Amino acid sequence: MENDHNIDLKKIGARIREARKAIKLTQEQAAERSLISGQYWSLLESGRERASVNTYWRITAVLGLTLDDIFYDDVTSIRLLKAFSKEGILADCFVSEKAIIGENMLALKEILKRNRRP
Repeated sequence: MENDHNIDLKKIGARIREARKAIKLTQEQAAERSLISGQYWSLLESGRERASVNTYWRITAVLGLTLDDIFYDDVTSIRLLKAFSKEGILADCFVSEKAIIGENMLALKEILKRNRRP
């Protein structure tokens, strides 16, 4: 069966690099904390190498991310979909309760939009 999921290693690497820089770690420091070599970390950040899920998991733990954060462009949408899924955090809510939560989210979004600073 053909795999329709293309993994863009350059995007993943860029997300890792951005997160590492945000917490002011060098590649060597981050690599050491992840128990991988600095050279391998560099290859991952540049998108020239693919890691195992276990290695990505160790990297995200060091950077304070989730696997979703490094693999997906729109993590917020994915998390919302998961929340409203049958197994998500709203799984024990009635349909009417989910509707109220959704309406409140939309209202909050409008308030945030109105109060944006240029």
